[in-house]
Amino acid sequence: MAATWYDLLAAAIGGGVISTAIEHLYLFYVRKSDADRTAKEIIDKHLESILKSADDLVGKILSLAKRDFKELIDKKSSNDDFISQQPLLTLMYLFAQFWSRIQILKIESQFVNLRSDERGRKLFEFIKTLDGKRTSIIERSWQRGIGESIICRDSDDLRQLTFYEFVESYLYSKDLQKWYIPLKDILEDLIDKSKRQRVLVYGVVLHALIDTLDEKHLITKERPSWPNKLSFKSRRDLQERVFKVYLNFVEKPERYFAVAHKKM
Repeated sequence: MAATWYDLLAAAIGGGVISTAIEHLYLFYVRKSDADRTAKEIIDKHLESILKSADDLVGKILSLAKRDFKELIDKKSSNDDFISQQPLLTLMYLFAQFWSRIQILKIESQFVNLRSDERGRKLFEFIKTLDGKRTSIIERSWQRGIGESIICRDSDDLRQLTFYEFVESYLYSKDLQKWYIPLKDILEDLIDKSKRQRVLVYGVVLHALIDTLDEKHLITKERPSWPNKLSFKSRRDLQERVFKVYLNFVEKPERYFAVAHKKM
């Protein structure tokens, strides 16, 4: 039977719709593949540096926790005395180093959905948890400012100030010192148990970040946790809120809050 004009028109329209739909699906796939590839490339570029800076900070917190932060508590610093300020400056720099790595990642990943990469998704869940009101050390705006204070441009790349450059800048710049006041106030008052617990809990979340994103510890060191240094309230908060609600993908979270019989 010969096809009618209606049959031909319907076939043409149908074929056009299908063709257009296929074209749109293909373009969507290409764009998504490009976005996924870009996210992977950015994570590949920055994750190692983030993990190393987190590892430096966790190592320092663990070392201080073993001695109940006496290195900081027993030191009385003055603004013009580097020797007395050295333990405090070291810890402030390690916090700034980690926060600056996060800021560099955010600066270089604008308009890219890093959550399309599984590592990026987990990393941002950790960052969101670390920035939470009950977990963070200081408010996010101050944290961001401290991180940005040690970022400088080297040709086309962003880099961090070295510890030497940071100390030289910090000791002689009143404007720079102002940005560190909220962090310094906490770290100089760790005789206060609540502030000490805040640092310890922050360190626990960082520790879990390292163990999760560098499971085989190819980049970082494998370190013991410090649940015996945590208060009952901190352990409960980690168990019931942090790991059960926000970081429920972390394997064996009890290693971070379950009290061991052997003391550190």
